[in-house]
Amino acid sequence: MAFDSENHDTQDIIERPAKRRFGISRAIVTSLVVILGIFAWLMSGIMADNSEPVEMAKPLFEVNQTTARFKVVVQDLKAQPFVNKIKLQARTEADKIVTVSAETGGTITALPVEKGAFVQKGQTVCQIDFGARQAQLDQSRALRDARKIEYDAAVKLNKQGHTSKSQLASSRASYDAAVAAVKGALVEYNRTKIKAPFGGILDTQPVEIGHFMSIGQPCGTIIDKDPLLIVAYIAENHVKHVDLGARGSAKLATGESVSGFVRYIAETPDMATRTFRMELEVANKDLTLRDGVSAELQLNTGSVLATRIPQSVLTLGDSGQLSVRVVEGNRVAIRPVQVIADDRSGAVVMGLSASEKVIVRGGEYTRDGREVDFEIEPVTTVSQNGAQIR
Repeated sequence: MAFDSENHDTQDIIERPAKRRFGISRAIVTSLVVILGIFAWLMSGIMADNSEPVEMAKPLFEVNQTTARFKVVVQDLKAQPFVNKIKLQARTEADKIVTVSAETGGTITALPVEKGAFVQKGQTVCQIDFGARQAQLDQSRALRDARKIEYDAAVKLNKQGHTSKSQLASSRASYDAAVAAVKGALVEYNRTKIKAPFGGILDTQPVEIGHFMSIGQPCGTIIDKDPLLIVAYIAENHVKHVDLGARGSAKLATGESVSGFVRYIAETPDMATRTFRMELEVANKDLTLRDGVSAELQLNTGSVLATRIPQSVLTLGDSGQLSVRVVEGNRVAIRPVQVIADDRSGAVVMGLSASEKVIVRGGEYTRDGREVDFEIEPVTTVSQNGAQIR
């Protein structure tokens, strides 16, 4: 349609589309180029000759150990023969302690032994009034003599055939009953004398002359202090190291030092403390050592191979047991140990080999099985004030 310049406001404007320079759009061309590039990159990897194996990535902790090992300081410690000693808190105890009591009633008429004095076995400690016991004894003896005469006559008559066997048996029974009555009266008579069952010291005497004694009432306490016992309670993890007859020594709170041998170890423990009663027997001929005194007991349980280590290297293992870190090869190892002695110069432990490289510094930053570099530190000589070296 022709354009009318004079009537252009009423005419429609028709735009013709511009002609394209290329038959394919630019976006399609770009996509084809990218796809061809990716395909070429993939084909180059497949066709290439790659004969070297692919190395697997190592765990991070192995890379760290390989690149930077931790450095520790060790001491080359050797096991030596040590005298194994067990120290226990103990007390002295008399070998025998007995309270003598009345077996019959009556009034105290005499106290032949003073309190604190030595008494012989069988010696009278308290004398009870005889009362009617003497008369009862005399009466029973007279009746016994009469029954004896009757029995002898019955025996003669029986031999002559004047009495029967039943009459003879009845006469014999009467005589035996009279004899038994004498024995009973004599026992009751002797009960008026309260005697010491063994030799010792009359330690207590709670009665006085004129005091009325009832059956079962105590008259006094007798103790035998020779031998004297040193009594202690040993833990269950140490009891296996002590044998009957083992030698030991004790320092008493009163200043005396004594020695003796183990004569008794309990088979069952105190259920409250899980400890076993043990008795060390010591001589006390002059009776100067006292009963009930506190003491420190030391037992020699023989010689063992042990290692003296600084107390600072002791640690707790994974199971909660006391342990020591050592270097085995180039790796850290944890050895469980048992302390047998300790003092200001260190601890003596069992459980280490004859020669060990014990970590003395830097061990707290390592763990079991880790590779480390180590530096050997000279061992400092220590005094033997604790466990003794032979």
